[in-house]
Amino acid sequence: MTNRLLGRWAHPVALACAIALIAVAAVASAPRVADADNYPGLADIAAAKVAVADAATTVAELDAAVVQLEKARADAENAALLAADLYVEAKENAERAQRQAVAAAARADAAAGALDAARGDLGAIAMEAYRSGGSFTSIEAILGADGFEDVIARSEDHSRAAAEVDSVVQEVRATEVVAGTMSDFAADAAEEATEAADAAAVALAKAEDAQRVAEQAVADAQETHEAALARLAQLQNTTLQLEQQRQAGLAAARAQRDREALDDAVADTEQQPGTGSDGGTSGNTTSPPATNPPATNPPPGETSGSWSTSAAQGQGAADLALTLMGAPYLLGGNGPSYDCSGITYAAWRSQGVTLPRSSRTQYAAVTHVPLSQMRPGDLVFYGTNRSTSAIYHVAIYVGNGMVAEATSPGNVSQVRAYDASWRINNLIPYAGRP
Repeated sequence: MTNRLLGRWAHPVALACAIALIAVAAVASAPRVADADNYPGLADIAAAKVAVADAATTVAELDAAVVQLEKARADAENAALLAADLYVEAKENAERAQRQAVAAAARADAAAGALDAARGDLGAIAMEAYRSGGSFTSIEAILGADGFEDVIARSEDHSRAAAEVDSVVQEVRATEVVAGTMSDFAADAAEEATEAADAAAVALAKAEDAQRVAEQAVADAQETHEAALARLAQLQNTTLQLEQQRQAGLAAARAQRDREALDDAVADTEQQPGTGSDGGTSGNTTSPPATNPPATNPPPGETSGSWSTSAAQGQGAADLALTLMGAPYLLGGNGPSYDCSGITYAAWRSQGVTLPRSSRTQYAAVTHVPLSQMRPGDLVFYGTNRSTSAIYHVAIYVGNGMVAEATSPGNVSQVRAYDASWRINNLIPYAGRP
């Protein structure tokens, strides 16, 4: 294995430094991995551009293109946020692997020290035998004895000496086995740490490329949207301002339908077994269908009211989150800049509760309660098409229908309505309670 080059009994500090250097090198050398030609949202933007440029395009088709552009923009942003969340998971795994590697190296170092000590004891016995004239057999003990009682005494001394030597030899053999095993564990842990660092570097490259392409998709969608509105105004012989007002009305109608779909999904969660007015369900829910889905049943056998925190702790977490509003966004940030799961992690950490470090793993670690039963401190999740396997964002409920959150690069953390039209189609109908 590669990391056996670090030495059979690597010193923990040296191993930690080696792993850190490997991680840095992996990040620096990671390739760009995003495929812009197939990136979510770009195909819809291209199709909308064609529709805008086509002289035969109708008003209805242009209206559909505007909706298509909104979806394309959201898809690109969601994909970027999901890639960022996957990086945070990979980073957490790499940090855990590094801690385990350092601990394994420390155990190997201790085992090597014990082996040196045992070998030293055996060496001291051998040196003493050499000084006393070499080997000392039981026959020599008898021949050199002065009378029967001296024979007995010398034989007993010889037996004790032989037993002592045998004990030391067995100790050396045992410590050799332990030291070798610990060395192998340390080498394996170091290799796993390197692999985890490599995976984190690749995930970071994906996240950075996803953000870059998403920003381009947003710019392209905005440009195409403006062109579509201009064409619509021209086709209907009206002003751009009036067309913008018409589009705002259409958007409001869509938002109302989306809100009704969310209400249906939340109502469905309240009808699921084990989600009464007092409790919730723990564990993952299965992923709902892609279009305006109702909530689905949690896994069988889960009990209600299984959370371990109090309402006071939840309020404390919400209060802490509010103090972090206005902080800059930083992917993987744990302060003073944060990403979305960094805010929720810090909020609950203040209450003595340690959550995992990504939105998806946080969803898996909490008890699930219907949104209608939220209390301050509960976590609110967003996943593409409300799929729990595609969760990309988490916020913390602070009461009065509001959440505190960090959103995306270039923005500061803020408070907003949890069910605002922004990403309402992706709002998971279960909140999470630690």
